[in-house]
Amino acid sequence: MFHFVEKNQKLVKGVMIVIGATFVFWGINSYIGMGGDDGYVAKVGSKKIYTRDIEQTMLNNPQLTDKTQVLLNLINRQLLLNNFDYYHMVATKKELQDEIAKIPVFQENGKFSEQLYIKFLQSKGIGVTQFQNDIQDQILINNTIDLFKNSYFSSELFNQKFANLLSQERHITTYSINPQQFYANINIGDKEITNYYQQNIAKYLKKEQVKAQYIQLNADSIAKNIVIPNAILDKYISEHNAELENKQVDALHILFKIPEGISSGEKAKIQATALKVLNMVKASPNKFASYAAQYSADSSAKNGGDLGFFARGIMVKPFEDVAFNLKPNQIAPNLVETKFGYHIIKLKAIKVNSATEIKNAATVKLQKQQAMSMLTKKVEILNNLTYNQPKSLDQAAKTLNLTVENSPNWIIKNIENETNNNQNNGANGVNSIAVNANNFTNAKIQKAIFDNDVIKNHNNSAVIDLGNNNYAVYRVTEYAPSKVEPLDEVRGSIIQNLKAQQATMLASKQGKDDITKLQQGKLKLSFTNPQNISLLAQSPNITPMAVKQIFATPIKTLPAYTGS
Repeated sequence: MFHFVEKNQKLVKGVMIVIGATFVFWGINSYIGMGGDDGYVAKVGSKKIYTRDIEQTMLNNPQLTDKTQVLLNLINRQLLLNNFDYYHMVATKKELQDEIAKIPVFQENGKFSEQLYIKFLQSKGIGVTQFQNDIQDQILINNTIDLFKNSYFSSELFNQKFANLLSQERHITTYSINPQQFYANINIGDKEITNYYQQNIAKYLKKEQVKAQYIQLNADSIAKNIVIPNAILDKYISEHNAELENKQVDALHILFKIPEGISSGEKAKIQATALKVLNMVKASPNKFASYAAQYSADSSAKNGGDLGFFARGIMVKPFEDVAFNLKPNQIAPNLVETKFGYHIIKLKAIKVNSATEIKNAATVKLQKQQAMSMLTKKVEILNNLTYNQPKSLDQAAKTLNLTVENSPNWIIKNIENETNNNQNNGANGVNSIAVNANNFTNAKIQKAIFDNDVIKNHNNSAVIDLGNNNYAVYRVTEYAPSKVEPLDEVRGSIIQNLKAQQATMLASKQGKDDITKLQQGKLKLSFTNPQNISLLAQSPNITPMAVKQIFATPIKTLPAYTGS
């Protein structure tokens, strides 16, 4: 095996960053935000990437500010996922459980909490299946990158040349020409302003806008008004006590891995070692953590073998069956064999919900059960009242004990996919994640609000199914039609745009002239900001295009000059 990767881990890690993030698209900014024929901006195989995917990624990762780069990363990711689908690659259940269990937001006092897990997903409106699929995708991507890093083969000559290329550096200093220094000498005439206005009239078209009221009906809005009699509550608790108490255990373990394909003799040796350590643990229970640190092949060894609290269904069954039948501080009398190897298990603690928590959980479950059985009838009442009294939402709200809400700001018309039923019924949430009634950028809600009957006749909208048993009705309270902003109102911004264009051209021209004079020795400038850069750059101050320009500059004679 070649040792290139082993000796150049940092370099290969950088190469993977390049592979994962450097597709070159020209003019891509011109269509981000516009969308294709059904609103998508890129298609990878049969999978489409929409503007909302870019926006959601940036919302979840505030450090990402470049829409183009985010789109390219999403394309790269989908290319990998398409290959995983093609070859039927999946992550194991254990990998999935381990990955979820170590996510900090799901941990309480450093331990995995199933309650936090479920509560977090519910608060974000994310389904468990969707979340697990996303985590599985990320596991496969990480495994693929690790495989590349740990098993990359090529000729030693190629490896050396490649390493030499990527390890080259350039020591640079910079001189900046600020376009704003040319503003004072630029005069923009009326004819230029008028021409720019006419050629860019679409930029000054203000879309239709409305302010709206709405009421939202779902199982939660019904459930909060349901009172559960104590007799029914007590009966439910007695019948579902195990589920409601949500028993969790905190276990310590020492793992002796059994490699795949080993002989029965080798396996017996591992078992003998494990039995020896088990006897040591039984003799000195207080030394369990130190024995775990010394002997365990699991990542928990550094924590004394502590796995933290977990509920049933998280661990493999043989391990779980033993752990949930131990008492605190009790050590399992025998080795426990799983597909991972031999385990020595000690129970640290047991945690169950308090009586108050059990009662509250039972109340919520019964309220939701009754609410779901009442929901269809309530939706029918909502539909009848808002249809038969089309000029107001008040009676429907009063009858169903709902609140009439108001949009806080103007809602701008921006319906992206009126005819794409698949997108409306899938990504927008009808069959998956419920859409909040105040998500006024949602295509289905926009279509309801900007319906002609709602705007022109001032009638209530139809009842809108927002997904996951979530319904809403809207009415428009104020309306502003689309209009082109008058030239006089946008004159100032046009002048600034034209000045910026001309100043940039002047700065570019001066830059090219200065480079020529520098190369001829006819000019001296005060260069600053000295730094070393490589082909991988990874500097927020140096763009990939600038790095490309720098490394393309001949260096037979130094200093050499280039511009970007």
